Amino acid sequence: MNFIDIALKTINNGEDFVQAMADKYSNPEVDLNQYPGWIKNILTLIDYDSELQMDGLDFKSYKDVLDALNDVGLYDEAHALQELEEDSTEKAAEECYSKLAINNDYELFWDTIFEYADKNLKSTN
Repeated sequence: MNFIDIALKTINNGEDFVQAMADKYSNPEVDLNQYPGWIKNILTLIDYDSELQMDGLDFKSYKDVLDALNDVGLYDEAHALQELEEDSTEKAAEECYSKLAINNDYELFWDTIFEYADKNLKSTN
């Protein structure tokens, strides 16, 4: 049993579940293909947030992040990143970065993810 299985069996609220998913860094060998998309979305957004805080924006594809943001309902964040996908100039990166939740409403960003997790936990139980 890995950290995801334990969280699914023992946690019944979104915020605690998302916090438990941060254990992924201690358990990188977990095969995510056996889990529903909503769990992969949460893990993708945890990675996105960690990378953004540690390294800032990269000029790379954020396709998986964009998909996860849209699935979770973080459309403004997805739109800002989509603009960077379409224009990878330094100016576009600065504009994108200024629109991201990390610089605006970071609490709303995570609250939305917590609600998404909560909704999905309730539908699986």
